[in-house]
Amino acid sequence: MAAKKKNEEFNESTKFEAYTGDEPYLFVSYSHRDVGKVYPILDALYDRKYRIWYDESCETGNDFRDELRKKIERCEAVLLFVSKSSMNSPFCGMEVIVARENNKRLFPIYLDTETIPPAFSILLANTHHVTSDDMEKLVKAMVRDLPEVTMDRLTTVDGMLKKCENNGRSIVVDEGIFAICDEAFKNRSSLRTITLPESLESIGRESFRGCSNLESMRIPEHTVRIGESAFRDCVKMKKLSIENNCIKIGERAFENCANLEDVILPEGLTEIYGGVFNSCKGLKKIKLSDKLTILGESAFSDCVGLESIDIPETVTKIDDLVFNGCISLEKIYLHEGLKKIGKAAFKNCHNLTQIEIPMSVTNISDAPFRGCESLRSIKVASKNKHYKAEPNKRDGGDYVLFNKSKSILIAYPASSREVQYDIPDSVTEIKDWAFCGCKKLNRISIPDSVREIDEGAFSYCSLLDEVEIPDSVTKIDDCAFRGCTSMEKVIIPSSVTELGWGIFDGCESKITVYCEPGSVIEKYCLRNRIKTESITEGESY
Repeated sequence: MAAKKKNEEFNESTKFEAYTGDEPYLFVSYSHRDVGKVYPILDALYDRKYRIWYDESCETGNDFRDELRKKIERCEAVLLFVSKSSMNSPFCGMEVIVARENNKRLFPIYLDTETIPPAFSILLANTHHVTSDDMEKLVKAMVRDLPEVTMDRLTTVDGMLKKCENNGRSIVVDEGIFAICDEAFKNRSSLRTITLPESLESIGRESFRGCSNLESMRIPEHTVRIGESAFRDCVKMKKLSIENNCIKIGERAFENCANLEDVILPEGLTEIYGGVFNSCKGLKKIKLSDKLTILGESAFSDCVGLESIDIPETVTKIDDLVFNGCISLEKIYLHEGLKKIGKAAFKNCHNLTQIEIPMSVTNISDAPFRGCESLRSIKVASKNKHYKAEPNKRDGGDYVLFNKSKSILIAYPASSREVQYDIPDSVTEIKDWAFCGCKKLNRISIPDSVREIDEGAFSYCSLLDEVEIPDSVTKIDDCAFRGCTSMEKVIIPSSVTELGWGIFDGCESKITVYCEPGSVIEKYCLRNRIKTESITEGESY
């Protein structure tokens, strides 16, 4: 707390000295004859962390008038204590006029009910005013009405910053603070810049979430932890710099920082957890640490501006949905050392045209390239022991992804120009979303080696008009033919006893299912009002 400042003439003092910084503040216009009433009110506002400038002396002269003018020009608003003495003061009169000339908001506080001069009555007629009769009521009204940016409400306890009630546009957190607690600055929409101390070690969960006008952030060298969703929804943040090599960044820490475009990560960062940069739509490029080992689930999901990315050779795992919705991503470089590609890792990367899978990859989860509508070629290193890619026609073509034995068809390139594809007779399972969005295909031959057709396997093959399911198949999973809008005929044998939901979503009105009377598929079609035609066992259509 600042030292008390005493008005020698009237033997009264405040708890604090007049504010001298660059942040928004309140200018106090008053008569020194009223200090007995004014100072307790100022002290009450100071206790609530308002920034206040008031003249502490009874100086006169042109130089002092010029200083008052400058203070008014720079202030956020004017706190005007109205009394007989202040209305008769040439200084207060000048201060009111200067405030009006500079379009400063006036907040009158009536100290007495003496008559106000007509000129001032006109000036104050449309202002919202309060009286000083009840201190508690007065302060409550002022906290409600005064500009929030004139407050400086940082609550600290034993080196921990607990809460910021509201703190204007710019903050400098004092050295010695080692922790910013959970939700400390949450939803402080006026905050634009903040300087964190070098002593800071920890930033809590959701501590800056919703600071919608925060423009940039530098995380100091000694900070070892950023909590979950710490800067989530800081939609105007453009620059981010993190300096500690050993830092742990919590899930969704920078999610929906929609304008984030300049990111500097520490060279020693080893993991990027789930959703850390999810929906950072302005991010076009980012350099990842050469010591990075894991990209967590949805780490860069919906980064719609991301154009290319080089995954360091230290990365062993790309988790589920890491690049889901990166619609501008054209190039992604994978290196030896990568072992796992998670479920739907590159889902809806609309501009991705080709990808090369390294020799080291041992695990590719379901639907890695679902919705990659421009994908034409999936290549696999020849020495990979678990996966292989082969052309989709005998004399060459776009590459199709299989497991090493070719018993599982994992992904067919959606942008292939081929109109017909014969699935190899080594295939026993057609994996989830394998042919999703193959808009050129109108004929697919399924061999009698296939036992399972997984979720969404042929979804959105919009030119596919008929399919015959061999009697080796026992299972057709959810949404297998969803969105096949040209589909008219499907032959399904009674061997299919396991059916998912929504198999024919979007094509029910056009399709006819040929099946055996009393079969599971006939009952399914009756429940879902899908047209059927009867065939007998062994009959082909």
